[in-house]
Amino acid sequence: MPADCCRYRFSASSGDTIFCTCFALFILDLFGETARFTEEQRSGWISYIQHFQNAEYGYFEPEQYYHSDKERNCHQLTCFCLSALRILGAGPKLPLKFIEQWQTPDDVKKYLYDRGTHQGTPGSGNKAMFLAIFLTYEYERIREGHLLDKLNAWFEFHDETQNRNGFWGRDLRSHYLYGLQNGFHQLVIYFYWGREVPKLNRIIDVALMSQDKQGFFAPTPGGEACHDYDAVHILAMARRATDYRKDQIEACLSKAFDSLLTAQNDDGGFCQSKSKLTGPMDFFRYVPIYFSGRRPYLWYYRSRASLIALLRAPDLIHTGWTPEPRAWSQSNLWDTWFRCLALAEIAQTIDGIRMQDFRDVNFQKVPGLGCFRPQGESPRRAGC
Repeated sequence: MPADCCRYRFSASSGDTIFCTCFALFILDLFGETARFTEEQRSGWISYIQHFQNAEYGYFEPEQYYHSDKERNCHQLTCFCLSALRILGAGPKLPLKFIEQWQTPDDVKKYLYDRGTHQGTPGSGNKAMFLAIFLTYEYERIREGHLLDKLNAWFEFHDETQNRNGFWGRDLRSHYLYGLQNGFHQLVIYFYWGREVPKLNRIIDVALMSQDKQGFFAPTPGGEACHDYDAVHILAMARRATDYRKDQIEACLSKAFDSLLTAQNDDGGFCQSKSKLTGPMDFFRYVPIYFSGRRPYLWYYRSRASLIALLRAPDLIHTGWTPEPRAWSQSNLWDTWFRCLALAEIAQTIDGIRMQDFRDVNFQKVPGLGCFRPQGESPRRAGC
């Protein structure tokens, strides 16, 4: 195990894990700091990350599983580590043998069906994205046609199972805010490969109507890093693909930019939200937020989510990345990375944004979270 130079705490109240190492590296790279690494530093980061690769199957494992869904925890970390190693100009030391479980295109579709991807089962969007990242990684490494066949099966499954609003799942929530967040993960893969997104106009409609009066996209007041980044990324990428509702997209993103900055703390980091509901007066104070837009279902969804957050949500947030929780308004690596990504993507999309800190940035080149193609850069195409 190398020195502590690449070990970072998730927040002031949390310890460090391999997840934290990846998040810290992603933030450093976004703002160009990795270009200043010495060779010794770079080697130290590479060695530390490679240390977590499972010798038998090739996936990356955390020191301890902190999420009840171990498959999701493991596959997510593997994707993060592949991205981190690519930033450092390296790769895994061992083959990714676990990918051999998907021998045929039918295996790919069966995996997606078994995880409930077509039903919008919670976490299924993440798992579908992880699978596509693994297949893409292997294809770009060895360029074998059978991997393209499996990727095509992945896209066929998703084309065939979309709901009328362009997401996955048949219940009402899967057509709106929940569907937007869960389906974001699959759309990341569509955008990376330059695949035409069926029902893109409907997806844009939902993303636009999901913005509340504050400028956020979460169902609860003050926004949430994941919900806000998901909607921003979809709208920013859609702006490159179509002129549909161009002016509304740009106005929406411009408003979101100003709102996202309000989640920055005095220490420079970003938090989940500064608007955690703590009592009945808080709930009623945000009534205008719940009734943003013209869609009654969204009024109900926001009101219900906020009431649940008031009655059930703890003051501390537990994640699958560290054993210790964080406070809603506490700066942490994840929210800082996601909110900076969202701000940077808006700055690259809207000409009127003049904050240079978010224009001179690096985006990741591999598929997954943090991947974004600046205006004019062509998506990857390989017959997929």
